[in-house]
Amino acid sequence: MGTPGSLISAMKKSGQPRDPVADWAWKVITCPSCHESLKHESSKLYCSDCGPVGYLEDGIFRFPAFRVDASIRWYQDKGGAHFYERSRVPYAMSALDTPVYHRFLAKLRPPNLAESIVVDVGAGDGRNTAPWLAWGFKRVVAVDAVCASLARFRQRIRRQHPAWLDRILMVECDARQIPLSSAQADIVIAIESLYYLNEDYPRGLAECVRIMKPNGRIFLAERSWEGALLARLLYSGVGAMLSIAKSRDMWDGGMQDSVRSRCFTETELIAMLRGRGLEPLEVKGIPLLPLILGYLRSQGSLKRGDGKLLGRLGHLLQDLGEHGQMRRTYAVVAAKASARVRARQ
Repeated sequence: MGTPGSLISAMKKSGQPRDPVADWAWKVITCPSCHESLKHESSKLYCSDCGPVGYLEDGIFRFPAFRVDASIRWYQDKGGAHFYERSRVPYAMSALDTPVYHRFLAKLRPPNLAESIVVDVGAGDGRNTAPWLAWGFKRVVAVDAVCASLARFRQRIRRQHPAWLDRILMVECDARQIPLSSAQADIVIAIESLYYLNEDYPRGLAECVRIMKPNGRIFLAERSWEGALLARLLYSGVGAMLSIAKSRDMWDGGMQDSVRSRCFTETELIAMLRGRGLEPLEVKGIPLLPLILGYLRSQGSLKRGDGKLLGRLGHLLQDLGEHGQMRRTYAVVAAKASARVRARQ
């Protein structure tokens, strides 16, 4: 799909105008280190305390001076996430998962469309960001470590929904150092993104908690340990599954091209959230079936007429997402524990 530079160069050569940045975005964006407000001069972003910290390019706030670890580099080499394309392939795992996630998100919608701030951490190419714009929210922030994904998302918005450009703030940054004001977000979502931080998972989670309003909500989707074991078995065999049986490491991709991520038991995940000042309100999840069906599709094992059953399958997956226990990922809605205490008083 191209590197961030090639995408941006292509936009410039095509004669597309530079996107304006909405006024509300300047009230939210901050220095990633000290969280002071920023000044904008000749596309560069300056902090009064830290000096130049990033730049604004074709509507994307870029803070690329962060530690690029193996997981980020793996995604950079592939041009970021490609969920938008994959979610349109019948029986692909992403295509089956996405409607379940969107149903969960729809239930989180705050009533104030104009003032509520929604932040998608690990937004990629906008799979779970776009619904908030379609629902009419006016202040939506897409955060990702790979600019290429954000650039594709912005191109798609410019082509299909140009009026949305005034309602979206796109930020290339490290999830361990999010350049947004503290206590600003009504809703924070991090769907299958923080677990790529591995040992730094608590740092990414702490940043998500920092940007939440005191009465805000966070929606997290993290890979289950049993789901990781099944994925490893299906795609790499018994030996590969057993190699991760005593750890919480998961390896995606082929033997010569893989990326490490973290997985959890439900007990471990809930303990992690509580340790960061969150109180879980709901625990749901993505069922295991999309993983198995995606594998069968890749092996050519689905029947010719199975495409006609996608509607019925979707209803089943929605029900399993709410009530099933065999989960590929846990989907947790949580609030700040201090807010829960105040509500009970």
